[in-house]
Amino acid sequence: MRSSGRPTPAATAIGDEMLGLQAVGPAASPASAVGDAGVHGLAAGQGGLWLARHGVSLFWGLVALHCLVSFLAPTFGFLTLPRDTVEGFLWGRSPQWGYSKHPPLQAWILGLSEQMAPNAPWLAYLYAQLCVAVTLWAVLTLAIDILGEIRGVLAAILTLAGVHYYGPAMATFTPDTLSAPLWALTGLCWWRAVIQRRPLAWFALAMTVAASIYAKYTGLLLVGVLGGLTLAMPDGRRELRREEFWLALAFGLGLVSPHLWWMADAGFSSLAHAFSHGTKAETPLMRLWFCGKFLGAQIAEHAGLLLLAGICLGLGRWRPRADMVVAGDSIPASNRVAILTMAFAPITMALLTNFVVGGEFRQGRGTALFAFSGIAALVLAGPVLRLGRLRVGAALTLAIVIGLPFANAGHHLVRLGLGAAHVPTLYPAGSLAGALQGLWRTKTSMPLRIVVGDRWHAGNVAFYAADRPLLLFDGDQAISPGIDAGALSRSGALVVWNAADPEALDQLRRVIPGLAAEGTISASGPFGRGRPTTLAYRIILPADDPSADAQALQRTPDPSGSSQP
Repeated sequence: MRSSGRPTPAATAIGDEMLGLQAVGPAASPASAVGDAGVHGLAAGQGGLWLARHGVSLFWGLVALHCLVSFLAPTFGFLTLPRDTVEGFLWGRSPQWGYSKHPPLQAWILGLSEQMAPNAPWLAYLYAQLCVAVTLWAVLTLAIDILGEIRGVLAAILTLAGVHYYGPAMATFTPDTLSAPLWALTGLCWWRAVIQRRPLAWFALAMTVAASIYAKYTGLLLVGVLGGLTLAMPDGRRELRREEFWLALAFGLGLVSPHLWWMADAGFSSLAHAFSHGTKAETPLMRLWFCGKFLGAQIAEHAGLLLLAGICLGLGRWRPRADMVVAGDSIPASNRVAILTMAFAPITMALLTNFVVGGEFRQGRGTALFAFSGIAALVLAGPVLRLGRLRVGAALTLAIVIGLPFANAGHHLVRLGLGAAHVPTLYPAGSLAGALQGLWRTKTSMPLRIVVGDRWHAGNVAFYAADRPLLLFDGDQAISPGIDAGALSRSGALVVWNAADPEALDQLRRVIPGLAAEGTISASGPFGRGRPTTLAYRIILPADDPSADAQALQRTPDPSGSSQP
């Protein structure tokens, strides 16, 4: 929908107003501004023509800068990968069609990464930024389709700088991180299939939805919203009669069928985890409180968007003097309803689910839900944007893009310096894992194959140990891929737990009766700050000592069985 070079009615109507702003050049009439913009819209005033000509390049320059900083900050600022990333790496050592907590896509990517580059766990930070870049590419593409090039670029910049989830929150590669680009791509593919009536886009949509299911079930919220929109729109119902839709539907079902079979075989444990929660609400008022906390956290994640909109657009008598005016065509009512529904319906559904489940949902579950917030903000702002305080807005955008990733990494060191006992990303995993593996090798002269314990202390030991052992999560074979009933008898195991946590020892004793520490080992955080981490351990010898340790584990069934991809 690009302009032919002639001024649109909207452009002509505001031409005189724009000529009253700071000049853009001796021949910069409204009509020539439209021609220079090359889109169904117009920008004039300070920087208007520059934005029209170079807006996309500006956006991608900001994205590249943001991704570079967000990659470097944790790579050099963290000692240890976050828990969900460590867990994904450990699962990836035993490929399955699914895992007890999540679908398998993150684990597959990390498992393949570890096979290809076993000494480069920092690649997880790179994968996270690839997710950011793909998310923002889909947002920019959809925004230009809906708003035109100039306003589309502004919407994409507002998403990058305004929605905190696409900043420090996506510094590490987790199922939430992976779901964000797939959410944005799902919306883009649906728009092209239904709104723009491109039949082949149904196949792209089928592949994207299938990938979303393999990443995290959060994407099904958007699928439900888009399905409802399609049925509610006359043009949508017409598109459902195309043979491409039915072929794509069959194609998509074929792609996800192995995971669906795994789910049924595993008792739908990953689906149950999707509805899991922390504290259980005991009253309707407590349910409302949990929903309010979750909603408040999501609003806080939009603090940058609200601040930038307030500075550059304002409201009522707080509007700034316009430095630049951007005008575009009015959006058809059906398209306007569609994009606003895509932006607001998923969080509404999440809140309703939160209330029905009655639990305290983790804030990060909202990561993927807000890819369309920037577009929705400019749709609500109307076809004519009068932007002011541009230098302040630009400075704030740069501060967010550059400063927040470093602040995210640096505040962990500050916490440690202020006396925090333990900071997860500064956990001395490498030294602990090396020392414990050395004790194992001294006693057994064999590679370490299995570590038993919780996903944090024992998980870090298993992940950072050079032998790359598997983790028997909490001693539970049912949630530990790759470990069968006779594994401890054949390979032995290193049992690890926090020496200061009696509950951790009690939990392990449920599967290893009579478990007692053979010794302890300690390590301090960086710069000798923080309380030393002390782990207790016991070495279970292979073959020579199967006894009660292995027999207790043999009573635990493994629902994943032979479900290999």
